[in-house]
Amino acid sequence: MNGPQNASLKPADTPVALSTLQELPLPQPASWAPQTPGWLAVGIVLILLALWVAWAGWRRHRRERYRRAALEELKQIEATLDDESRRAVALAAIPALIKRTSLAAMPKEHVAALSGNEWLAFLKRTNGRFDERSGALLTVMSYAPAEEIAALSKNEIDTLLSATRDWIQRHHVEI
Repeated sequence: MNGPQNASLKPADTPVALSTLQELPLPQPASWAPQTPGWLAVGIVLILLALWVAWAGWRRHRRERYRRAALEELKQIEATLDDESRRAVALAAIPALIKRTSLAAMPKEHVAALSGNEWLAFLKRTNGRFDERSGALLTVMSYAPAEEIAALSKNEIDTLLSATRDWIQRHHVEI
């Protein structure tokens, strides 16, 4: 390193040489904006897609509110079942709950007049979870005497509640 450049610089001259140095100018920071129209188009498409997904989710949430209300009412019915004096009334409310839920979801012309076997066929067609025993309990429950309803076994009640909950959550809407 004893070349011609280092020969003219002596240790005593180093502070003077350092004081004459100037800082190099820094380049402008790179922009975060897209540099080409293609990226701008991709960004716009992504924003539109996010808005569409949010809008579709909001519409589904609004469309499904009858299910949430029905499930909340079913929870209240289940809470009432522990009280023996109100048990028959609570159980008799289950068929009406299912009927109101189906009327909220589907055209009244398709649902309002259904009863008996047609009603059970409709419930099976829209979900299929109601077995013969649960379906029979459901059709009789609206008109049976309170003593007969109160005499249902815990297993029958649990099966009916499970089938009802499943139907409310998973039924498909017929149009």
